[in-house]
Amino acid sequence: MWLIIVVSLVILIIIYYFFIKNKECVIKDDKTAYKPKEFLLSKTEKTVYDAMHSYIQNNALNLKVFPKMRLTDFLWSPKNDRNAYLRINGKFVDFLIVEKPHMNPVAAVFIINDDNKSKMFSLNVISPALKSANIKLINIPSKIVFKQNELNDIIKKNMEEYYEHK
Repeated sequence: MWLIIVVSLVILIIIYYFFIKNKECVIKDDKTAYKPKEFLLSKTEKTVYDAMHSYIQNNALNLKVFPKMRLTDFLWSPKNDRNAYLRINGKFVDFLIVEKPHMNPVAAVFIINDDNKSKMFSLNVISPALKSANIKLINIPSKIVFKQNELNDIIKKNMEEYYEHK
């Protein structure tokens, strides 16, 4: 008899505990939890973006640059191959270069940062995926980002290669 009462009390305490926890989650106001970030791009990303944008404008190229693009936003994967989608899900490139007016992806820019191990690990997935989709991958070492001449040379070389193959 006492065992039934003790077990019942324990069950009631557990139910009450989960009810209170659940109620706290619902009552909590998240409206003030979010604020805009001060900058969309880091200093490194902004330098690369400015260099690419400037090159495209100065050469009157029919291209547009989009920052921070997820692979799943511009790569198609077959519906019957869920693993193909899962492999690229959560992976991103620093910039995507598209051709106007149809916004066809032509190149993706990846800033190589050896200090960021998870980003570098994702390059092992990104590189073959882009190659399979016939989208050029432009790797830019973070060491040269603030060396304007070297950065411009990499951008120029890769853009010229794209237009030669076109």
